[in-house]
Amino acid sequence: MTDTIFTTTLHQMILFGLILCAGFIAAKLKVITQESMLALSRLIVNLLLPALIFSSTYTDATKEALLEDLPMLALTAGFYLLISLITYALARAVGLLGDKARVFQLCFIFGNTGFVGFPLVATVFPENGFIYMALFTVVDQLIFWTYGIYLSTSQEPVEDTTRELPAGHEVRRHTFAWRSLISPNTVTMVIAFALVMLSVPLPELLTNAIGIISSATPALCMIYLGALVCFSNWADVLKQLSLYAGILVKMVAVPILLAKALTWWGVFPTEMVQCFTMIAALPTMTVVPIVASKNGHFGDYAAGVTVVTLVVSIATIPLVIALSF
Repeated sequence: MTDTIFTTTLHQMILFGLILCAGFIAAKLKVITQESMLALSRLIVNLLLPALIFSSTYTDATKEALLEDLPMLALTAGFYLLISLITYALARAVGLLGDKARVFQLCFIFGNTGFVGFPLVATVFPENGFIYMALFTVVDQLIFWTYGIYLSTSQEPVEDTTRELPAGHEVRRHTFAWRSLISPNTVTMVIAFALVMLSVPLPELLTNAIGIISSATPALCMIYLGALVCFSNWADVLKQLSLYAGILVKMVAVPILLAKALTWWGVFPTEMVQCFTMIAALPTMTVVPIVASKNGHFGDYAAGVTVVTLVVSIATIPLVIALSF
């Protein structure tokens, strides 16, 4: 069973890597332009990911499975408390202070559940993976749009960090709004959960259409991320110790240690622990550079970390699975 999960994960990450390369090449050849990236992102976020979430949850989930898997909420909350403390200590250990330390935490607390997590989990854990992923996302989104926004928001005067500001950049304070929790993904999850819990049947033609749309999601996510690698300025972040410390600790050591501890504890189902370990090892969330640029001084740093962790995750996620189980 473990060998199967490792083989499937490795196979899927290699496929993701190849499609990522296709997106990179398409951007280099100007098949995808920088101007078209926003439209492609909106297509993925507003149509393809919701279709994938709905199709997998509604088709594969049952009322009994949803209720049995609710402990995933507690597991997720505990993970975010732990990783927040670890990244806080790690930032100071590598000499980061102030706003940059908070953006470092932002980068290495929140994983790319949307563009990488959902497509990966759907393939490796076709039966229950989407339930785990959806329950994880409930907690993930609540924490990101509260604590995550706090971490992204500059606490330092602009004049103290002007060397980090791009030309024409204006720092704006951000306050939390409940409407930020309402996204196509969260709305889709609520609808899918409600239909499953109420055992509401949908016409087969409709579910088949949504399934066909959802099948395009993994490839387009990777193509988008490959183009993102092409258009991002990530070279400078390779010179920073904090990047390597974050990758080693958050994307490798922490998931492996959590997997070993949870397996030894034996309270959670094996498949839930395996899926959770994979989620814990995800690269930086794609939206992190956006909120970091909007609310503070270190958007370029966040963008570099996002791109590099994405590329590195092609190797680190299979490595984590191999060493954990």
